Amino acid sequence: MITGLLSAPWETFVVCLLLLVAPAVATGWRRSVRTLAALVIAAAVALFAPAGPLAYGAVAIGALLHAFGAWPSSRTGAVWLTASAVLAVATGAALDAGRLTEAFVLSTLAIALRAGVLPLNAGVSSLCERAPIVQIQQLASTIVLVFVHLRFVDHHPEAVALAPLVVRIGAVAALGGALLSIVQRDLRGFYRATTSMHGGLVLAAVGAASHDNFAAALLVVVSAGLALGGLGIMTSSLEERVGAVRFDDGGGRVGALPRLAVAYAFFGAAGVAMPGTSGFVADDLLLHALWMESPVSTVLVIVSSATLAVSTLVAYSRAFLGRPVPVLAPDLSARERVVTAALFGFLLVLGLAPGLLIGPADAFLTVVPEVAIAVPGAGAVR
Repeated sequence: MITGLLSAPWETFVVCLLLLVAPAVATGWRRSVRTLAALVIAAAVALFAPAGPLAYGAVAIGALLHAFGAWPSSRTGAVWLTASAVLAVATGAALDAGRLTEAFVLSTLAIALRAGVLPLNAGVSSLCERAPIVQIQQLASTIVLVFVHLRFVDHHPEAVALAPLVVRIGAVAALGGALLSIVQRDLRGFYRATTSMHGGLVLAAVGAASHDNFAAALLVVVSAGLALGGLGIMTSSLEERVGAVRFDDGGGRVGALPRLAVAYAFFGAAGVAMPGTSGFVADDLLLHALWMESPVSTVLVIVSSATLAVSTLVAYSRAFLGRPVPVLAPDLSARERVVTAALFGFLLVLGLAPGLLIGPADAFLTVVPEVAIAVPGAGAVR
């Protein structure tokens, strides 16, 4: 009965709304209420739009709003977001003209920019470092972009033909991000590398979606957004209390900040497919989807996930474990606990009952849009 009342756009919108609001609530940041409202409207329009050009236009507006918010702190991030907006507009124009292959390529590039896929990760890395609130909020818009991509440009023969290449690029990028996580020397750097690794997984999932793995791709990007959003908020919360966290400074903060330490551990574990969370289900579905495209890519993704799991454990131990050190700042505030609980809840609900999203996503995203129906010798029917 509950599943019957839900649909993929509504569920995706709720997740995106949480990620848009969460960092503002956790930090008490009120300077962008109008921008936040505009981002919510843009996300809703994109998710519920009846046509691809309108959906991509809303995606472009969202990217420009993020770019506006990022500009004072991260010029590089703002330029990257603006570039993704241009790609979204171009994708909409290609769809309107019936040029489906061009639309697929442009939309995939936009996803790579927004997800921080190596080597196109300069903008997202800058946002992680200099504008963490914008980065967490733009994770929500990345989910919207992937949803629109799966709905409007991933249903034609050219997308199927290009899928193996996209899968391989994503798998290699994920391994690169995982290897980067090993050599980081501070917690913020680890967050940047983790984001890049998940960007590769998202790209691989988008590639594999062409063979009717749409729900798997959506769950992958939703799980990544929730885990990275929580990890980013916890990283910022810790740095607000103790300053930049270097891995050679001794750690030992778990006794002074137990709630923050537990929350960081949970989000880190969810990002590496901890059983019981949506990350576990998403990882399982992704591996099955990748195996149909490229066994080698599947192995690369497994190695990437294992490497990131080790790096996450090392980062946690160096930030929180060790000889106890005094911390005068308080543990998680009431606002931060509310946000943490909400993100916890979504990760656990989608992990224990993934059908709540997978079922509606399969039913909604497998419907072939009119523009993607090809007639031999006559191009695309619009």
